[in-house]
Amino acid sequence: MTSLGIIFILLLTVYINSFYEAAAEAGKNRENVRALLREDFSQMNLDVQEDPRDPLTLLIVVPEDLLNFEFGKAALRSTAEHFLVAAMPRYAGVVCGSLRDKIDSIVIEGHTDDLGDDALNLRLSQERSFNVMVKGLEVIRARQPENYNCFQKLASASGRGKQDLVFEADSTLNRDKSRRVIFRIRVRSLEQLDQLSKPKTAYDD
Repeated sequence: MTSLGIIFILLLTVYINSFYEAAAEAGKNRENVRALLREDFSQMNLDVQEDPRDPLTLLIVVPEDLLNFEFGKAALRSTAEHFLVAAMPRYAGVVCGSLRDKIDSIVIEGHTDDLGDDALNLRLSQERSFNVMVKGLEVIRARQPENYNCFQKLASASGRGKQDLVFEADSTLNRDKSRRVIFRIRVRSLEQLDQLSKPKTAYDD
């Protein structure tokens, strides 16, 4: 019984070490992606943040003054269109260029404040995020057609409505910050990166 117990402890130790090594490698991959994205987006005063709920996800939060809409509508304002014309080619160039093998998916996520009906806000945020994606793809197709198919495969649109409101440190609601669009970038896991490095067989087609 003592021998079995020792073997179990050894196996558990190996498993825990492997888990932490994998987590460290995943974190390194995410930080490499974050550094390259920051290099590009810092010039537009956009920060690339870690997602506290997912160690494989990075967030680019676009404030309302850069990416805004008609009140209660999903139509992009001219400021938002100018922002997308400037930002999307640069964004596509990075994620479909040097980072292509490191990126698993991109979700363009729309958020509203707490005012109004839940169903209305959910639909509004979905329409807004979809319009951002459509405009972004139009810009990429016009300016970087070589990255269009890549970005289209990576990107999807999601409306969150008022599910993720932004609160200040004193627990007061910040409606301005709550109305936002987030580019949610999920980097590949170690397993996915390992699969990419393996040679393809006839069964993979």
